[in-house]
Amino acid sequence: MRTKTLLLTAALSVAGIASSMAQAVYSVNAVGYVNTDLVPGFNLISNPLDNKTGNTVQNLFGTGLQGTIPNGTTVYTFVNGGFRVAQYDDLDGAFGGEAATDVVAPGSGVFVRNVGSTPMRVTFVGEVPQGNLSHPIPVGFSIQASEVPQAGTANALGLVGQPNDQYYGYNEATQSFDFVSLFDDLDNAWNPALPTLAVGEAFMYQSRATAPRAWTRTFSVNQ
Repeated sequence: MRTKTLLLTAALSVAGIASSMAQAVYSVNAVGYVNTDLVPGFNLISNPLDNKTGNTVQNLFGTGLQGTIPNGTTVYTFVNGGFRVAQYDDLDGAFGGEAATDVVAPGSGVFVRNVGSTPMRVTFVGEVPQGNLSHPIPVGFSIQASEVPQAGTANALGLVGQPNDQYYGYNEATQSFDFVSLFDDLDNAWNPALPTLAVGEAFMYQSRATAPRAWTRTFSVNQ
């Protein structure tokens, strides 16, 4: 999986009036796009940006996939321990099925099955999440990803392991989970060390905790 990222920083101003004097309050939003290439077969990817028009499967992939979308291209969301399916119908020109309206927010991921014989490209457009960020890690299996579009290991990007949690890295080239790491509470470390995630890459995660928790991080584009 290859990705290309362009982030543009735009200053948005809001004017306020106090004591007959105009005061401008500024916030900074980083907006742009990320291109993610999808090999024929299964791809495990994340949504790296917050699309303000909606992060549903239909919106992200129905408009984000470039060129001719092969009939039967399928997106698999993972909800409450099971997969849900959205499939592209070239007659309707849209994704249909139970997962078509599922939300894929930054920090979560999906499997995408490219049923064609050549690579495809999906372009994600939106804002970089900033501030005090948090997304859920349920007990058991889930698809996880960095909420911020940065390359790095999951632990370097804020993931805190718990005893006996397991990380499963998917290899598009071999079409298999060929990397497994266990969090060892005695060493307080992942064994083996986690690999670097590309922007837009996701992984399967098994939480062995007794209660849901969250992947938290504080982030600003000014850091």
